[in-house]
Amino acid sequence: MKKTNKRILFISSAGGHLAEVLEMKELREKYEHLIVTEDVETTRSLGHKYNMKYLKPDMEGRGFSYYINILLNFYLSIPILWKFRPTIIITTGSHTAFPMCVLAYMLRIKVVYILSYARVNSKAKSATFIYPFANLFLVQWESAQRLYNKSIYRGSLF
Repeated sequence: MKKTNKRILFISSAGGHLAEVLEMKELREKYEHLIVTEDVETTRSLGHKYNMKYLKPDMEGRGFSYYINILLNFYLSIPILWKFRPTIIITTGSHTAFPMCVLAYMLRIKVVYILSYARVNSKAKSATFIYPFANLFLVQWESAQRLYNKSIYRGSLF
């Protein structure tokens, strides 16, 4: 299939968020893309199979180092955005995506946030942080739509 001139940057934390990104095979086949995730052993092992770049993971929880990581990931996101120049960013969260989405918003790059399939009746911190910057905010459960006023319910996306 011929790829169009649209460039999609997928960004997510490792684990389930990345698994949801990897389910979007049709989009990756249709468009030029880059996957940005955390630099951990499990994601490095995927680097030979996928076009990937890495940001600093949060290994310490929500303490002081968490906020230092956020700032560091802002800095690390700039050259990735500059070099790849996406037309759209699609994210499934979590904290790793926040800096990239804020920068994308400032650069007028469209941001699509897909709330995790695991979120049925509760908000996600990263979703709440990214919500104001998202051009499109999708939820996968009808009950989750009431949590975010401008969200759109599409059912299971994966």
